[in-house]
Amino acid sequence: MFESVKSNRISEYIISQIRNAVFEGKLKPGDRLPPEHQLMETFGVSKATLREALRGLELLGFLQVRKGVEGGAIITEVDIKPALGCLTNYLHFKNPSIGDLTQVRILLESYGVEKAAAAISPEEIGRLEELNEACAQALESGNQDELRKNEIEFHRIIAGVTANPILAVLVDIVENLLDGTKEILQPDKTFSEKVLAAHKRIAAALLQKNPDQTRDEMIKHIREVERDLIRLQEERRKSSDSL
Repeated sequence: MFESVKSNRISEYIISQIRNAVFEGKLKPGDRLPPEHQLMETFGVSKATLREALRGLELLGFLQVRKGVEGGAIITEVDIKPALGCLTNYLHFKNPSIGDLTQVRILLESYGVEKAAAAISPEEIGRLEELNEACAQALESGNQDELRKNEIEFHRIIAGVTANPILAVLVDIVENLLDGTKEILQPDKTFSEKVLAAHKRIAAALLQKNPDQTRDEMIKHIREVERDLIRLQEERRKSSDSL
């Protein structure tokens, strides 16, 4: 499965070979790599170089190194959360505008909700309706954290219905960026009531399995959010300028 390597950056080649073995299905989550001495012999490297490579794979989330008799290097399924966190943080530093987010949301979510209309199950519809009810309760109690969490989950569920993991991840990233914008601008209760009303219309269109209507409702919702957030942003800028 593996070949010996010769390079000034040997550990990177070891990482690449093990990672490719995972991608090709030769190694699966739960599989244990051979013992250290065997890997050292296979790759033709020292213990220090091998351990450097294993630490790199552990940081990337490809394996977990356990100690003890039952220990060793165990292949693990990469956790999406650290990767999403890193990419979201990277994009935050790029300072995307509300318009940037809107463009990407329309591209991704109008397509996603249209596909979801044909595939969504009664259970998934029920989950969307539960989230809308939870949002209504959070609005009533003023629980902003719960409200925003459920608003994001609404969009995640729809993206997940498409069974396209790339689209689902991208929607997750964009929704988290949007949530960061909301956290800064602090929209009022009226804003959240409009979001909830839009989510109810989207859920109703999905229940009817109407792809055109769901797409139109999603675009209308995204555009409405854009207008309201830009207005809040302008008000915030004017208030700051007057100080």
